[in-house]
Amino acid sequence: MNLYNYIDDYGIYSFSEKKFNDIDAVILSFLSYANFNEIFHTKSSMTIKEAGRIHIGLQKGKDRNIMAVREANKLLRYIKDTKRYQDCKLFHYEYIGNDDIQFGAISIEFLPNRVFVSFEGTDQLFSGWKENFMLGHKFPTLSHKEAIKYLNKHFSFTNKRLLVGGHSKGGNLALVAGMYSNLLVRMEIDKVYNMDGPGLLEKEFHSKQYQKIKKKYTHILPNYSVVGLLLNHSNDQIVVSSNKGVLAHNVVYWQIEGTHFVKTKLSTLSQELDKEINTWYSQYKEEDKENFIINIDTVLKDANVDSILDLKEKGKNVMNVIREMKDIDERSRKMMTQFFTIILKCIKDVKKEEFKQFMSNFLKIGG
Repeated sequence: MNLYNYIDDYGIYSFSEKKFNDIDAVILSFLSYANFNEIFHTKSSMTIKEAGRIHIGLQKGKDRNIMAVREANKLLRYIKDTKRYQDCKLFHYEYIGNDDIQFGAISIEFLPNRVFVSFEGTDQLFSGWKENFMLGHKFPTLSHKEAIKYLNKHFSFTNKRLLVGGHSKGGNLALVAGMYSNLLVRMEIDKVYNMDGPGLLEKEFHSKQYQKIKKKYTHILPNYSVVGLLLNHSNDQIVVSSNKGVLAHNVVYWQIEGTHFVKTKLSTLSQELDKEINTWYSQYKEEDKENFIINIDTVLKDANVDSILDLKEKGKNVMNVIREMKDIDERSRKMMTQFFTIILKCIKDVKKEEFKQFMSNFLKIGG
């Protein structure tokens, strides 16, 4: 069964009746994508039930955002009347969005003094992928600093027990925030969840801060993971996804039995990609990686590519643009070519018909 089947089956139980589990962690991690900006315009806190009802009024007929946000909006409306989630308190919502940073976070109290801190991530749009790859040459990023500040500001003196999590980039932010928050906060953290998000740079991966949080850390990845394989990672828990390739990043496809994910091994494709991505990263210097982030915008714009699915149809255009670029050296050209070769391999099994079917099913969920 999938995430929505789980909500149907276990939404009738409170957290006192059926204890918090990894499925709940995924749901609350993904919830931070929801468009809370207008909802929290006049109030600082509210229940999920109240937020869901307000959201229906605000978004009815005009929910035209990126896929992860649309899915989270559906999820919010789907759980708003369930016994399990309706009385969860939403508070400390923060969002920053400009040319330099995209950061979002929300706190969810699911039992008295038991709080899940959810950091917003990215989706399969290239703007999100760009942020994920930026993690490969810079630490801390602006979002890292905001995530650490968020935990310290809101939970240093509250005596609330914390779970910290996020999906995609949000999972990486959860990990880093857990590692570098102050001692008062770290003592209150029971568990850190990274849902198919990137890992850490070499220095941070071998740091004392990571070793201190490692025993509380879980990295959940689908068996066709791509984003979750970026950088150094451990404590991996591989789960079955009913879809292959880049669409496996969507938590709706992660398969569930009862209150647990169905465990498996990483697919052969993802194992190969893991090696290729690490090899690709290791052969380039920091300056190369910084130039790559700058050049990728130019390439995608000139090739008229807005998303991963665009890339499948316009892969040849991208390669042509790279070959014809005059303002880059041969080392940068090689780096760009290798990168897009890896990405095209990731999405080769994603059929246009499958994506259309996904969207059709998605639009029916939650009504």
